Amino acid sequence: MSALPTQPTAFTEDENDALSICSAEYSAGLNGSGPVNKFHHAKGRDLVWTKLGLRDFFRYADPGIRQATGNRLDVHLVRANEAPEYGTGWHRHKLGFHAIYMVSGWARFMYEGKPTFVETSDFVNMPPGIAHYLYDYSPDMCFLEIAMTGTPDGMIPEEIVEPFCETPAPTPWAKN
Repeated sequence: MSALPTQPTAFTEDENDALSICSAEYSAGLNGSGPVNKFHHAKGRDLVWTKLGLRDFFRYADPGIRQATGNRLDVHLVRANEAPEYGTGWHRHKLGFHAIYMVSGWARFMYEGKPTFVETSDFVNMPPGIAHYLYDYSPDMCFLEIAMTGTPDGMIPEEIVEPFCETPAPTPWAKN
């Protein structure tokens, strides 16, 4: 599928103010545990892709940053493994910071009801507590997810939320 050029998703000043209020609530008290900032160097070629993550239809590669930062920062790669059927569902996370960098391919998200097309080399910063839904992605989608978790186990806690709006159906993958 050839994607059309898109403009960055934007929130109004009032919408950003409302998200900032929610951000303070959702990032309060997060501080991690364990030693902080140990030197760590992971070779990309040595990463192992596993199902160990929030979604069965993705694969995850953990370069060890969570352990090196005492569970304060989680950095991992996420890639498409199966064609999208239902997406992630509407949810939000209790995090101090959450961003993605699209390494390859594309994904369609909804953020607080705003459709957002994220393609190769795009960055997205998600304020703590923002409701979002990843509902469509390309077979070659791979993104780097960076989260300031601050939970004792370093995982990304997820809270299911009521849908903001109707979510479009995903694009079927071409059969080979």
